Amino acid sequence: MTNKSLVKPKPASSLIITRINNNKTQVLMGQRPSTSKFAPNVWVFPGGKLEKSDIYNPHLNISEKTMQDLELLKTNEKNGYGLINAAIRETKEETGLKLLNYNLEDLWVLARAITPTYQRLRFDTKFFVTSYNNFSNNIKGNGELHNLQFSYLEKALKLPLFDITEFLLEELLRKYNKEISEELFPLFWRYKKNTRIISRPNNT
Repeated sequence: MTNKSLVKPKPASSLIITRINNNKTQVLMGQRPSTSKFAPNVWVFPGGKLEKSDIYNPHLNISEKTMQDLELLKTNEKNGYGLINAAIRETKEETGLKLLNYNLEDLWVLARAITPTYQRLRFDTKFFVTSYNNFSNNIKGNGELHNLQFSYLEKALKLPLFDITEFLLEELLRKYNKEISEELFPLFWRYKKNTRIISRPNNT
């Protein structure tokens, strides 16, 4: 019998799209359907698992800092580009937003998070952040996420959220309020048995 704790997490990625409104930061989120067997009504960022086709898509124009940060998170260049492509593809499928061009130099890496070992379905997810200015088209979902909308960070924190989503929103709020330095990213969130471990560059 397979030990559930040995389920290997699947590579995945998520895109946090930001925009500024009234001098405050908003993020694009959607709500999982109420009929979902797993985590109904929970609010999430667009994203999904890595597909083989993502790795072989044309390379994007990504900053050297972003690629260095992915390397810090134990992701090589080939898979790094694949994960970014996956996040963009999933975002287009789930929100209708289309990338304007291949220039994503403003994209940065917020975090890597691995689902706890006791979960039956596990993901090893990279979270990327980029601006709404990089996209065209109106927001129009495909049904995977409901109530797609831009929410102020403070208001988003009051929604039903996964613990990792709540934590990342808090980190973004602290960053944009200049309470913490960008040098604290990317962070790495994972579990050892039932204990959550969060590490940052230089083990801070």
